[in-house]
Amino acid sequence: MNDLLPLTEVSGDEILARIAYRLIRLDYADHPDQYDEPTSAILTLAERIHALGLTQVAADLRLAGIWCAQGGTVAAWLRSRVVITTGRATKLRHLGRGPRR
Repeated sequence: MNDLLPLTEVSGDEILARIAYRLIRLDYADHPDQYDEPTSAILTLAERIHALGLTQVAADLRLAGIWCAQGGTVAAWLRSRVVITTGRATKLRHLGRGPRR
């Protein structure tokens, strides 16, 4: 995703979504066979994360699992959680990255 800002520049919701996305990718790398059915694999991951006490991250993982159950992809779910504003475009320009066209 070309339009990601540093974590210090984004909302808490986006931080949680990006953490959840990375956890899904890491879990997929460790257990690719479980992702034949991505919804159940993501929901199982959410339960494991919830058991660790990371309830907010687990909630975002559940949202990603529901998104996949509706036919979406995890990458599309992450893009839906990134709020694009004019301020974001300005920050990206200052970082040397323009908005995607």
